[in-house]
Amino acid sequence: MLFVFKKIRGGLLSSSQTKKYLAYAFGEVVLIVVGILIALQINNWNEDRIDRIRERGYLVSMLEDLNADITEIDAAVAGNTTLLAGLNRLLGLLKQDRTDEAYLRELFTHSLVYTYWYLQVEFPDLTLAQLKSSGDLLLIQNKPVRDALLTYEQGLEAIDHFSGEMMHYFHVMEETQKDLLDLSLGKPAYEAIEEDFLRVLNPLDYFEPLILEGDFLLEDDLSLRDAYYNDLLFYHTTLNNMNLALKEQKRRAEHLIQLIDEGYALDG
Repeated sequence: MLFVFKKIRGGLLSSSQTKKYLAYAFGEVVLIVVGILIALQINNWNEDRIDRIRERGYLVSMLEDLNADITEIDAAVAGNTTLLAGLNRLLGLLKQDRTDEAYLRELFTHSLVYTYWYLQVEFPDLTLAQLKSSGDLLLIQNKPVRDALLTYEQGLEAIDHFSGEMMHYFHVMEETQKDLLDLSLGKPAYEAIEEDFLRVLNPLDYFEPLILEGDFLLEDDLSLRDAYYNDLLFYHTTLNNMNLALKEQKRRAEHLIQLIDEGYALDG
């Protein structure tokens, strides 16, 4: 092809047909430019096609993460709701000025079961982390979806904050509990919970045979009860806040799923 162009160009020059040569040269330049533009357009189209495939992959993965998160959140919220009900009962017991054996045993049992630990959600956050670390967040063309992803990430950060508070108040409450109660009497029960943490959600009747007889209070001191009550109240409040944050995160997850379903035909 280049040989043909050269031959034509040579013929025009040799016959001194300058105008025709210039027109031909201009046409040749136009053809080259058009060819370059077409090549660029094809390249851009191909890159966009690859970006859309990557975008789709991220969103499919995000939907899997969100559905897994919702399942974990539901389980944690349900479990913590049971624990909160037990903590409410325990706070009520601590306000009573009683020392009879039935009361002390109930106080001890509630303390053993409902303050053992709380349910958390381990958010894998894999897709969000990949989007952030790779700088691919802008691949998500749908702005409401992109904004909802950022909001979901902010919710995860809030939950991390509440987790830190929970850990702090748990350990504070744990120390005052150790000052008041002879926790050694609950060793068989603690061993059962260690085997399966979710046993804390069992009815209290399950633990009755696992609690030894003895003096449940290390020291019958009202100031120790008051300290335990106050620390337990802070613990209860932070656990409740955590549960509310988890419920809100579930709402964000459901909203994000809806936006993805409405903005993308991922099933197609």
